[in-house]
Amino acid sequence: MSRIVFYPWVSLACKLWGEVGQYSVQINTIWETIRRETAWFEPNGESPFQQLVIPPGHYYPRMARPIDPHGFREIDPTPLDQMYAATTAVATGQLAVLTRDLERIFQTVHPNPENFGVYGHDIRNLLILACTEVEAQWRGVLTANGMEGKNFSTKDYFALKGTMKLDEYSVAFPSYPWIPQSNPFRDWLLEKPTQSLAWYDAYNAAKHNREQAFDRANLRHALDAVSACAVLLVAQFGESAESWKRSDAHTFYQFTKVPSWAPVERYFSSYEFVGAWKPMNFSFQR
Repeated sequence: MSRIVFYPWVSLACKLWGEVGQYSVQINTIWETIRRETAWFEPNGESPFQQLVIPPGHYYPRMARPIDPHGFREIDPTPLDQMYAATTAVATGQLAVLTRDLERIFQTVHPNPENFGVYGHDIRNLLILACTEVEAQWRGVLTANGMEGKNFSTKDYFALKGTMKLDEYSVAFPSYPWIPQSNPFRDWLLEKPTQSLAWYDAYNAAKHNREQAFDRANLRHALDAVSACAVLLVAQFGESAESWKRSDAHTFYQFTKVPSWAPVERYFSSYEFVGAWKPMNFSFQR
């Protein structure tokens, strides 16, 4: 049986039901009545109700999740589109520049898998720019949620993998259908937060030691780094963001796989006021 989301008003209903029940011959809690009168509970007696992780009308800053409109009205505008329109526009503009540079390189180095090991100055420069943008996005999400610190490390950034389900995004390239899909965060490991991201590790090596690690700044790593920027943009603000829908990136990158969110993990519109969204910091453990 599918799980049923536990809304805060159930607690109030329990209280009111108890008050009404005092006039009955037998007093029952709402849970006892539901268990007796419906088939909602599991055969073993387990409750199918789950409490929401995020209260209705609240959202985590710069973390996109599906919004549930309760099934009886049109969905509210996403709070992320309302609160971060300028941030989304600038990030989308930066991705457009990176994508333009990537396509320019594709005009010289045909992006066949056989050529993914090709490296050069333009490719190295693109890899560095893309990875510094990734770092800016990582830092932006942490600080928006109240994390303090001037020197974040990839160990700190790794917390975003599970929170935003970054490893569940897969990107295809419709204009280049022969290119294998990119899943830039799939292999990210806490034990090796830098080395387990091959493209990010290559960036660190080629940035600090070009003479010895020039060949690591190759086309495959640059492609994955730019794809990581696209993933982070959508993971923060959603595919419904206006600046994303209007951008060329919207057609260059196709998300063939996106995270699956349980009902209790989603954002729920406020019951009292339509569109009254309040930020609530995600609790990171540092």
